[in-house]
Amino acid sequence: MILVADHDASFLELAGTILNRDRQVFLALDAQQAFQLAEHLGFTVALVDLDLRGKDGLSLIEKLRKSFPDLPVIAISSVLSGHRLDEAVGLGVVEVLHKPITPDWKLVVERIRARRHDPTSI
Repeated sequence: MILVADHDASFLELAGTILNRDRQVFLALDAQQAFQLAEHLGFTVALVDLDLRGKDGLSLIEKLRKSFPDLPVIAISSVLSGHRLDEAVGLGVVEVLHKPITPDWKLVVERIRARRHDPTSI
């Protein structure tokens, strides 16, 4: 199962469509909703926008990494570089994906999911 947290409902709808072909995808509009879903469901990967309502995406990433250390977290952002992306990498995200979403994101998610189940895979 995949968790996608983003403040933009239209982005979430598109992400759900692209990523939901073979996997269940759960969508959250804010950090609180995303963390509540993570507490109750066993996700194999989480995608977190750095610009969330309420708590920012960095806070959510930090909380997810502390509470679920085996959960791979992917940072998503419309910013191509900068301090916030560096902070996300420092918090242990496994990948940074840049908006807008494309079908290639599904390949990245599947590669990360496969690596979680087989740490020797590349």
